[in-house]
Amino acid sequence: MSNVASGYCKFSGFKQRFSFQIVALIILTALSSIGRGQSGLQVTPELMMGVFPQATRFSDKSGSPPVIKAYAGSADGEQVVGYLFETKDYPPEEIGYSAPIQVIAGLDMTGTLTGIKVLFYRESYKSIRGDFLATEGFPNQFEGKNVVDGFRVGRDIDGVSRATITSWAVSRGLRNASREVARAYLPSFSQGSASNNEDYALAQLGAKSWQDLKAENFVTELIVPQSDGSFLILNFVFVGHDGLGELILGIADYSGADREASSRVSEGKLMVVGIDGNTQKPFRQERLAIEQGGERFRVSRNRFVYAGSADDGLIANQVRYAGALVLAPEVDLNLPFKILYDMSEELGSFVSSVEARYQIPPLALALTTGSSIPAEYQPVINDVIEFDVEGGVFANLIFNAPWLEVIALLVLLVLVSTAFFLKQATIRWIALSFTLVYLGFMDGGFVSVSHITNGLKLGPSMFLNDLPLLLIISFTVITTLFWGRVFCSSLCPFGALQDFITRLVPKKLQLKIPQAIHDLAIYIKYVFLVFLVVMSLTFSELSLFQYFEPFGTVFYFSQSLALWLILLAFIVGAVFVPRFYCRYACPLGAALGVASILSPFKIKRVEQCQVCKVCEHSCPTGAIRGADIDFKECVRCDICEIKLIDKGGVCKHDIGVVKSRVKEWQPITVGAY
Repeated sequence: MSNVASGYCKFSGFKQRFSFQIVALIILTALSSIGRGQSGLQVTPELMMGVFPQATRFSDKSGSPPVIKAYAGSADGEQVVGYLFETKDYPPEEIGYSAPIQVIAGLDMTGTLTGIKVLFYRESYKSIRGDFLATEGFPNQFEGKNVVDGFRVGRDIDGVSRATITSWAVSRGLRNASREVARAYLPSFSQGSASNNEDYALAQLGAKSWQDLKAENFVTELIVPQSDGSFLILNFVFVGHDGLGELILGIADYSGADREASSRVSEGKLMVVGIDGNTQKPFRQERLAIEQGGERFRVSRNRFVYAGSADDGLIANQVRYAGALVLAPEVDLNLPFKILYDMSEELGSFVSSVEARYQIPPLALALTTGSSIPAEYQPVINDVIEFDVEGGVFANLIFNAPWLEVIALLVLLVLVSTAFFLKQATIRWIALSFTLVYLGFMDGGFVSVSHITNGLKLGPSMFLNDLPLLLIISFTVITTLFWGRVFCSSLCPFGALQDFITRLVPKKLQLKIPQAIHDLAIYIKYVFLVFLVVMSLTFSELSLFQYFEPFGTVFYFSQSLALWLILLAFIVGAVFVPRFYCRYACPLGAALGVASILSPFKIKRVEQCQVCKVCEHSCPTGAIRGADIDFKECVRCDICEIKLIDKGGVCKHDIGVVKSRVKEWQPITVGAY
């Protein structure tokens, strides 16, 4: 064996060992993440002292509801100064992205929270360690908050970027649990306290039937006759207060509707719309409008959200399903207004319409604004604190940025860019390792097709409160439009995982998909993309992305068996076919593929490409056909370009050797495809 061949074999062996070590490290990292996620943090004296620093001693958990008593003072004069409680002991247990969230909190004798600590929380590798929320400063906002204060994310509490569901779950769980502890153990939390007054009024309202609510004008019915003699029946009820919303819709449906509405518009109160009737014609939110003082406010798509199937709360079994519209901020809640449903052939013209008059009931208005209420109800104190954001959008973006995450992401983007422009395979594998471990298991900040659909619905403003997300979205858009799917090459954690699988699996196990089948199968992902976009824009309440994007399952450690089975199918596919998911099923890749068609800087081809099959056989997505490249399917992995001696476009395969492979060969014109 020559020295060159011997050196090549040694280098190949080194690369295999290096790849194996990287993958082994990644697997160990993932397994350790799962283990930590299952165990969570233990409640130790040190942890309790951090939650309730004023205490000197803590009791065992006891009582109903369960609490840990906090003591302070000398042995002779020791007294109870507050209580610690775990939210898991106060059902219903709040669910975050994919699992329940358990929090321990301290409450002093005045009903003020002394601190909180997340015990168990599954959102990504970092969150599983129990410190993800802490690094964002999120728990600090609860310290000093009284149980009668507001706990609403986006208004009273500033949520965690890219963890909206979790932020809501923590806030709601703390609000409910702390108030239950206060009612049970705090003498000062008497019948005259704000929250008890609120509970008292809502309890009286909750004892009423749906027909009672109609009789007292809490609910207004609007009957819309159809041309075929059928009817669409709409029930409207104002829920401008969290307690009202939970009472009418149930906690889960109201929270989902309120969260979705808050993500779309920043101002306006919710009004539930119960949809019923015997008509086969669909309800159209675009036909709704609110009219007051001669001014008409049409209900646009972004001001209407799905509010559940009407199987909980007072609305249960009264209508087929429910929606919620966000009243325009210009509507004066103290004055009556009309609700219109357009029956004109020309949608939105309101040439012909039916209408109903609505006056917000005094109790609902009192709960929302803090005004006086009728004598039959106990006075309430408003649970609303306006959340004021100072400074402009970009000032807040910079000021609130998680700079450690920003720096880590910038390092990764530099690695990816360096590997791409210098065509260095070693740097690319380093970038892939960084992507898989950091973006996948640690940060969980990868791009999803949901960013596209939400961007279409809400506009670019949705990216302006999260600097890391804005950076990765901007990088993806720019590189895709100029060079193609660079994101798919090195910034997608699931793509990186598939590349490592292909690296480990013996080539003899890899299968060649028949060309005819492959040429048809690549369009499956485009069907998935269209389906998800249409469903997202039409039925905003449905969350289907997790069934088509398996990276959420593996990197967020989903507890759904169905999602793990879907993931397993794609992993098995990747064992036998390189980049199986990218080839046939990735809706985000489909979107980027369509955009990459516009790229001016495509891969150049040389005269050998017409007969040489080396790059074609090496392409992980099957995008190369001899001299042609299907650029929308190309993930810019650099494999074919690295096979060129340099960026000048000279193939390292000797032209004479290549020509000898065929009897007749005509060179093609060198150019870009």
